[in-house]
Amino acid sequence: VDVTHDMEVMREETFGPVIPIMRVEDEEEAIRLANDSRYGLDASVWTRDAARGARIARRIQSGAVCVNDVMVNFAVTEIPMGGVKESGVGHRHGPDGIRKYCVKQAVVIDRFGLKSEINWWPITPGKVRLFRRALDLFGSGWRRKLLGAPART
Repeated sequence: VDVTHDMEVMREETFGPVIPIMRVEDEEEAIRLANDSRYGLDASVWTRDAARGARIARRIQSGAVCVNDVMVNFAVTEIPMGGVKESGVGHRHGPDGIRKYCVKQAVVIDRFGLKSEINWWPITPGKVRLFRRALDLFGSGWRRKLLGAPART
């Protein structure tokens, strides 16, 4: 009770059952001090007004914020859980928990099998004409040109 913002319990991650209580002047000061940290794993907001708690929670820079609770998010595996700033080791729970084990990869397969593509050497006059036509088609208003729709006036 009556901790100050410069105390270690307020500046470091504790990973323990610690609930420091600090008096603040108003909601703005509470949010400013909560965000004045290099960590952001979990936070909690305590209030009798749930709408106010949700509004405050959205402004706190943290991987998760509980309103009138401290750890319910750890038990709900359907929601994402992970830190921001220097907190955490990635995400778990929810779709992000699965995605961290996935490697995204783009595979592009040549569907046309052309002997020479427009951007391959040698650059011939025919390729230049084709490239200019493509630019004309896909430049400004390409949908209208492709669909044959009249121009807007």
